[in-house]
Amino acid sequence: MPPNTLQRNIVLGIGLMILAVFLFPLKDAFAKMTGGYYSAILVVWAQFVFTGGIYLLVIVIRHGPGVLRPAAPLMQILRAAFAVAGMGAFYWAITLIPLAEATAMQFIAPLVVTALSPLFLGEQLGWRRWLSVVAGFVGVLIVLRPEFGGERFGYGVALLSGLFLGLCFIMNRKLAHVASPIKSVAYSACLGAIMITPLVPSVWIMPRAEDLPLILGFLGVSLLGQTCLFTAFHYGQASVVAPFHFVQIIGATLFGYLFFSEFPDTTRFAGIAVIILAGVYIAMREAKKSRATA
Repeated sequence: MPPNTLQRNIVLGIGLMILAVFLFPLKDAFAKMTGGYYSAILVVWAQFVFTGGIYLLVIVIRHGPGVLRPAAPLMQILRAAFAVAGMGAFYWAITLIPLAEATAMQFIAPLVVTALSPLFLGEQLGWRRWLSVVAGFVGVLIVLRPEFGGERFGYGVALLSGLFLGLCFIMNRKLAHVASPIKSVAYSACLGAIMITPLVPSVWIMPRAEDLPLILGFLGVSLLGQTCLFTAFHYGQASVVAPFHFVQIIGATLFGYLFFSEFPDTTRFAGIAVIILAGVYIAMREAKKSRATA
């Protein structure tokens, strides 16, 4: 590939990643605007059935039914379960605490992956990455300062979301050696919907007419965001594109302020900054390691 074309592809990949991570908090804002009227189970189910269903259909059409043949089924089930649990915890959390702070808790996921990688991935960590993990969790403690009283539960739920997301990322790393990314996406869409559908009757309520624009916006932006995300990795190397995922906190802060008049106070903002900086450093170290082994 000519250097100019490669450079344009990298820029396009980065641009699509930034667009995706602004669309994701917009989607979350649509969910939050319903004011917790709908259970987090329903929100996750709608996302899996609509977005996941469309992607599953496209993948099967493009790659054939063989893409659904078993490949590390136990790990696929665990990955889907962690994804469902993480998404459910997040959508519950945003009904309890500000959008930016719930989003920040998701960014402990890279710290979880790094901290658990010696145990689950057999990786050796240097002192710099351990220091980043410790710094990131200090940032979490700053955000979770003990004086917030009644909000304690909401922050705990958000923290669980980040933990489950980190476990999902670990499954991604393990599956990378035994299943193609396309197969993992297909499995995630299918298994996620299967897992959560039996819970839907217990929480089902008819959508309110006034919520239909929010529901359609949520589903449409979810589909568009996922499409931008997948396309970003098609055009740009993962080691280059992935660190821009941290721009999502800017979108979450912006939409939280515009739609809900939420803005982190100075102390929590400092904690969020520590979490993000620790995550960015880990992402940069991972990118450097990937280039060294390429």
